[in-house]
Amino acid sequence: MAGIDDIYSEVIDKIATPKARLLLVEILKKEGKTQNVIDACKKVLEIFPEDIHMRRLLAETYLGEGSLDLAEKELENIARQFSDLSSIFKLQSDVFKRENKIDDAIHSMQLYLAHNESDQEAADLLADLRLPKEKPSALPTSALGEIYYKQGELDEAIKVYEQVVTSSPDDEKAKRRLDELRGVKEEQEGEKERSQSVRERKLKLLGVLERWLTGVEQRKEAAPQDWV
Repeated sequence: MAGIDDIYSEVIDKIATPKARLLLVEILKKEGKTQNVIDACKKVLEIFPEDIHMRRLLAETYLGEGSLDLAEKELENIARQFSDLSSIFKLQSDVFKRENKIDDAIHSMQLYLAHNESDQEAADLLADLRLPKEKPSALPTSALGEIYYKQGELDEAIKVYEQVVTSSPDDEKAKRRLDELRGVKEEQEGEKERSQSVRERKLKLLGVLERWLTGVEQRKEAAPQDWV
C-alpha cells in the first residue's frame, strides 16, 4: 500500500492548478515534513519555474532550515521576476493619473522606480505628478457669466454678474446685462406660473367632467328600474 508521502508525490505530479499545488505543499510544511516540502517545491518548479508562490515557500523553508545561501538564491529569483513585471506599476500610474487619482499615481510610479532607478522619463513623470497644480482663478468675470447662461444655468449666471457688479461697480455693461438676465428670470417664472395655472384649470375641468360622466352612467344604470 502506498505511503502518505508517495500519495503526496503522485498528486503533486498530476495537479496543474497553482492554488491546489500550493495548498498541498503547505500541508506538508504544517506537518513538519521539511524535506518533502523542499522536494515537492523543486519538482513543481522544474515544470512551472515562474510559480512565485511556490518559490517563496521554498525560500521560507530554506530559511527555516538555516540554509541562507539557498534561501537567498530563491529570493533573488523572485526579485528578478518582480523586476520584469514592474512595468505594470508605470502603466497603473498612467491609469490613475487619467482618473485624476494623483496620490495613487505617485505611489505606483514610486513602486516602478524602486525597480527601475535609471528610468529618467519615469523620474520626470513622478516629479510632474508631485508639482502643485495651478488652481483656476475664482475671480468672477462676465465671460464666465455668459458661459453659465449659454449652458442654461440662469441662476448661476445671475450670481456671477452680481459678483462682477459688486467687485466692479463702474462696469455699466455688466449692470445692464445683469438687469437683462433678471428680466429673463422674471419672464420665465411668470411663464411657469401661467403654465401651472393653466394646468390646474385643466385638472379642475377634468375633475368636473369625470364627476358629470359618473353621474350620467349612474342615471343610465338606474333608468330600467324607474320603468318597473
